[in-house]
Amino acid sequence: MKIAVLGTRGIPANYGGFETCAEQLSRRWTAAGHEVVVYAHRHRYEKRPEKVNGVEVRYVRSLRHFGLGTPTAGLLAACDLILRRRSYRYVHLYNTGNAFLIPLLRLFGFRVVISVDGIEWLRDKWGFIQKSAHQFGARLAVRFADKVVADNKSVAEHYSEHFGCSTATIAYGAQPIARSNDADDILSRFGLKAGEYCVFVGRIVPEKGVQELIEAFQRLDTPLSLVIVGDDNPTAYRNAIWARQSEKVRLVGYQYGHVYEQLLVNARMYVSASRLEGTSPSLLSAMSAGVCCLVNGIPENRNTTGGSVALYRQNDADDLVRTWQGLLDDPEQLTRVAATGQAHQRRFYDWDGIANDYLALFSDLEQRRSRSVRAVKS
Repeated sequence: MKIAVLGTRGIPANYGGFETCAEQLSRRWTAAGHEVVVYAHRHRYEKRPEKVNGVEVRYVRSLRHFGLGTPTAGLLAACDLILRRRSYRYVHLYNTGNAFLIPLLRLFGFRVVISVDGIEWLRDKWGFIQKSAHQFGARLAVRFADKVVADNKSVAEHYSEHFGCSTATIAYGAQPIARSNDADDILSRFGLKAGEYCVFVGRIVPEKGVQELIEAFQRLDTPLSLVIVGDDNPTAYRNAIWARQSEKVRLVGYQYGHVYEQLLVNARMYVSASRLEGTSPSLLSAMSAGVCCLVNGIPENRNTTGGSVALYRQNDADDLVRTWQGLLDDPEQLTRVAATGQAHQRRFYDWDGIANDYLALFSDLEQRRSRSVRAVKS
């Protein structure tokens, strides 16, 4: 098969969950003998190799202002695909913000599978125009895509209830993470020691609950630090969070690859107060690393974890403090939660299996197309 990947910032991943998913899937598809091209935002990569892990990468320009980066990059990628890559029958598209491309791609004969991440139009960071665009994009996806893929049962149920759409449910994965020999050197860059901090990973936007997390942490009786891995474009909210940095609350910005993994695996706990998720890639990574996880008891997290991690009552700050303190005061329980979370991740969220699930989906679309062609000829 020939598969084109559109709608991410590119590979290697240097932003978020969609990029990580695109990188992990594309390298496995290529290793399995398929031809894959991933479109990347040119300005995000100083070095622009033609291939990454055997995957062809095409770099496209984009407007970098007024929220036009994603749609302009997507449009240029689609034009390149139509004009130069017509042999790539399948398109794996990410994000409802790119769904406006689906009718164009379908018009030129491409089969389009779109992966949606949570319910984008509910995110606090978006204004009215962006929320409306994502909601309209969801309707376009439902109407024109060959298949909509949700990463979480709760998201799939929302599409079924509100759009009457039958989605495929394919989650994200995580790869095994272990402490490395250079872990102490990496931690020392940030003034940290193994086991002496709790960690949160995510963008610094309101729906991620970073402010609530810091406030809950400050109510704990603990010598540990809170490390926040992530950032966002400058906003009043983001800047206010950075202003709260202290000896106990450490903000280390975006971290990726080996450094990111060592920040996770050496933490005492992973904690998240996020109010809106699909299947959280950072949560899966923390589970993979064998770290005790405590997360908001929203339906998406409950579906992801299946009772294998610690949950506090949905959006209840007082229960977050109680549960967090209880785990820190009970090392045996903390160890048990870490072990059950890791076992759950390894059973249900393996990248190899997820890559095969997508290939099976593409194959099913091809078989349906072949049956339709035979029916027309007969």
